[in-house]
Amino acid sequence: MAQLYERLNLKELLDGDGVEPLELEKSLCEVWGVNRYLGGNPALFVHLEKLMRGLNQAEPIRVLDVATGLADLPIAFVKWCEKRGRRATVVAVDNHPQIVELAARRTDAYPSIEVLNADGTALPFEDNSFDIAFCNLALHHLDEGSAAKLLGEMSRVTRSGWVVTDLERHRLAYWAAKLLAKFVWRSPVTRHDGPLSVQRSFTEQEAKQLVQQAGVKATVHKHFPFRLAVVGHE
Repeated sequence: MAQLYERLNLKELLDGDGVEPLELEKSLCEVWGVNRYLGGNPALFVHLEKLMRGLNQAEPIRVLDVATGLADLPIAFVKWCEKRGRRATVVAVDNHPQIVELAARRTDAYPSIEVLNADGTALPFEDNSFDIAFCNLALHHLDEGSAAKLLGEMSRVTRSGWVVTDLERHRLAYWAAKLLAKFVWRSPVTRHDGPLSVQRSFTEQEAKQLVQQAGVKATVHKHFPFRLAVVGHE
């Protein structure tokens, strides 16, 4: 089957501020479940591992997570590093005040993770502030111009590289999301936003165009099932 027709620019419920904190947390937990069990984490960590090979193993890794959600990925990353004998500190940012509060509470037991309110398209950090950076499932929330700005900011604040992972817009991915919305997801927010997220996502070719628009050095990789990874290099 071919990809979905054209990209939609409709807003998701998570993009607004009208969702109650409890419902917001439920939806983000379901998003994390999809990310963990349906290919999101492998698509990210395979590239993070490659980027980390060039870093000094004796030095702590300074990492940025853009659009962190509940900070599940920073927690997973810190644990992943510990298993490999690597030390890491993570700054996790999100531009949604309620999500920042939830993420801060979720990371109370992780002193190596700092949660801040910040916009990924205009990061409040100096050039080369971090060794590496990552961003997952946020690109599709942005229009083309803002998505290119995010890629540019990821490149600007990192020394060694960065990874932006997201869904790939495809008919099969859309219908899979519709099935999850009908039979698996319980949150009305996720049921609404899940299929729409696929419709708002970029194709491989569109992601390559974003890289060109951003003027950054990066490659686009496809991962099963229906995931894209934009990997930036020095």
